[in-house]
Formats: sequence, C-alpha cells, structure tokens
Amino acid sequence: MTQAEAHAVDFVFGLAKNARLLALIPEELATAAVACAATGQPARVFAVRTYQTHDRWHRTRRMVAKAE
Repeated sequence: MTQAEAHAVDFVFGLAKNARLLALIPEELATAAVACAATGQPARVFAVRTYQTHDRWHRTRRMVAKAE
C-alpha cells in the first residue's frame, strides 16, 4: 500500500471480515437484514469509512464496506 501511494497509484484491496470492521457498520448491517427479510432476496448496503489497523498500517485509509 505504501509503495502504491508513494507513486500515486490507485488500488483496491479486499479485507477479511473481522469484529472491528463489523463494529463500524451496525446501521448498514441492520438495513440489509431488514431489506432481506422484506424481499426474501439478498440485500447489500455500502458504507464509506476510515480505518487503520492497530499494528500494520502507518496511517488511516479510506475503505468501502459492504453489509450483506
């Protein structure tokens, strides 16, 4: 990530679901659950947040979360 940022290269990484990430999107998860229950179809709600790992990232980064 640091190398890409140093060279102004845009990038996308998938992050594994974890408790800290889920804690950032409780409203979106609830909205997706209600929509799924109402329609019987999978529902997706997206949210933009900032996130930083405790020990691996040297700064906060923008993330797009998908609640499904």
